[in-house]
Amino acid sequence: MTYSTLSIERDGGLAIVRMQRPEARNALNVELIADLAAAARDLRDAREIGAVILTGSDTCFSAGADRKDQRIFAPEGRSLLDHWKDTEAGSDAARAWEALPGVTIAAIEGFAIGGGFTLAMACDFRVLGATAFIQVPEVPLGFNYGWNSIPRMINLIGPARTKRVVILGERIDAATAVDWGLADHVVDPGCALSEARRIAAHCLQQPQMAVQFTKRSVNATVNLSLDATSHADMAQILLCLQEMNREKVARP
Repeated sequence: MTYSTLSIERDGGLAIVRMQRPEARNALNVELIADLAAAARDLRDAREIGAVILTGSDTCFSAGADRKDQRIFAPEGRSLLDHWKDTEAGSDAARAWEALPGVTIAAIEGFAIGGGFTLAMACDFRVLGATAFIQVPEVPLGFNYGWNSIPRMINLIGPARTKRVVILGERIDAATAVDWGLADHVVDPGCALSEARRIAAHCLQQPQMAVQFTKRSVNATVNLSLDATSHADMAQILLCLQEMNREKVARP
């Protein structure tokens, strides 16, 4: 299958998926979100693939949901159902990546923002270049953190730090991310992909049935309440966006 916003390189049992919207810093528009979901489904069915790396460019992983994409951020002239479907697609993409049977690794240079970091959390491991950072700016911008992100982050760093990251919207540098558990490895700038390759090679040397059974068991346990606790997060975002637009209209 061909994709308009990403590429896939295959090397034996490894697949490297690169987001390719350089003009938008790999911001997640409707097309990129759809390509990410489709790529995950295609790789799920490729039985020879035992490890997948998700990455961006040498300067950025992803700037998060594309605020210029009116299909996601502007409900005017559309039904709420259509708007909800376009925003909910990000949740489906993250689930598709989480459901991949083999080991998945996010290789992050530059930054992973908002929904971009959600995709990284849907992977099994996260590798950051030393100058990279993580940021969740949704609440300061006026809406909640969607795509089932809150329970994923709580699983990684607990409730108090999740509130700090999401509510305050602060930049979390690579060293802090590893210290807290948001990331697993910090390497020299520009080396995130090579480190991800090293981890993938090590995982591919293990008995694959045991690896995939273990991943499934861990994910089934930690994600037990995923939908129960965040099934309405995108509906909440729609309400926040409506309120933001209402306030804009009301301003003199």
